[in-house]
Amino acid sequence: MRSKKRKRTSLYLAILTIIVIGLLIVLLYRIQVRTNRENAYQSSSLMIDQIESVIENSDDKLRSLTASLKDDYVTRSKAISYIIDKNPTIETQITELAWLTNLFSVDEIHLFNTDGNLYSGTKPKYYGENLRTSERFGKFAKMLDEYNFTMCEMVAEDDGSGSQMMYAVSWNDAHRHLVMVGITPRRLMNELAMNQIDVVIRDLPAYEGREFLVANDDDNVIVGASNESYIGKTLDEVGLEITGDEKINIVYNQVATISGEESYCSLARYDNYKIVVAQYRSVVNQNILTPLLLVLLYLIIAAAVIVLIVRRMTRRIINEHKNANTDAMTGLYNRRAYEDDIMRYEDGNYEPTLVYVSMDLNGLKHANDNLGHEVGDSLIIGASDCMKQCFGNYGKLYRVGGDEFVALIFADNDRLTKIRLDFSEMMKNWSDEHNLALSVSTGYVQACEHSELDFNEIARLADERMYDAKSQFYSRTGISRRL
Repeated sequence: MRSKKRKRTSLYLAILTIIVIGLLIVLLYRIQVRTNRENAYQSSSLMIDQIESVIENSDDKLRSLTASLKDDYVTRSKAISYIIDKNPTIETQITELAWLTNLFSVDEIHLFNTDGNLYSGTKPKYYGENLRTSERFGKFAKMLDEYNFTMCEMVAEDDGSGSQMMYAVSWNDAHRHLVMVGITPRRLMNELAMNQIDVVIRDLPAYEGREFLVANDDDNVIVGASNESYIGKTLDEVGLEITGDEKINIVYNQVATISGEESYCSLARYDNYKIVVAQYRSVVNQNILTPLLLVLLYLIIAAAVIVLIVRRMTRRIINEHKNANTDAMTGLYNRRAYEDDIMRYEDGNYEPTLVYVSMDLNGLKHANDNLGHEVGDSLIIGASDCMKQCFGNYGKLYRVGGDEFVALIFADNDRLTKIRLDFSEMMKNWSDEHNLALSVSTGYVQACEHSELDFNEIARLADERMYDAKSQFYSRTGISRRL
């Protein structure tokens, strides 16, 4: 019974341990996922700062280059104006003007009078256009009202190629005509091409499971992305529905599905762009399993060690308790255990089927004195073995003295009759190497036969009956009770 109870307790402890470990693993997993998400957002914020820095540096470089080229082109315009003033005949000679284009490395020269009419230059097709009305040159009309003013602007070509020409305009010293030079700024064009948003983003370091997107702030059209297939699409079309547009003046984090991949997205507005860094959740959390398995292994080992320690300590406590309450020779409970157990019966709280059995081994002193204590010990052990077989399944057995025993069992009349007969028969059939007879005097008292008696009175009555039986034994055998 106790073995089954211990096994059941061990099973419950194992199940509880498994549940605790499972809950702990789930908790650790959630903590790790949350930590990974926060780390992803932090790294994305740093990447946004890096992208902003790259865009800003690119813009600064372009602004610096453009300013430098403008100054250079205005200087060339003034130089050509000076030469024309010194040689007025060149003013209307295309070949001479063409020679100046080669001399100053420009592509076009145009001359406008004070009314804004283009009257000469290397491109006759533009003759007759007026600064105030020309679609191509109209942005320079303000020069007609500002004699000390110079301009240098980019103008798109009208040939449908999408290329641009940079025009620099200045008055001659006499303010008699405007000199415009047109130059194809190849270096600037190359820089512009290299500093397009799509090129800038494409050249950023590639990371597995991480996407960079830059979209126009007004229409959310993607103009640069680490995945070039996104360019031209809107943020909504790739799965990023911005739920906090007003918040992205600072870095704003949200979970979104980018092209079917659930992602941790960080967004920010910079200049005229929205910058997005998206990290796939599957990639961010791909290394969670290994440390969790290590933690699980550690917890299992730790739990196993703890269970082993607890079991050993429990076994030790049980053994110590058992040893403290067990008679070493017979294995029966000792007097200490007897006194502890009968305390719960002293208030009359016992079942009617309780039977108090007082027992005393006959002839022990005679055997000890004449045959030796080993023979006496054999009698004690033999008597206890018989008691265990007859009474053990119905209650508890105690050795309360050298040759004194008590059994507290629960049995009705029929069962008690069988127990008594079995015990008498077993003693008759017992034998050892010394061929001694085994005799035990007994006194039985059923709680139900004397309901008016308390437990102590029942015990005294059982002792009286046992002593009566003992007197009859010595009277019948003729053995002196003092031997």
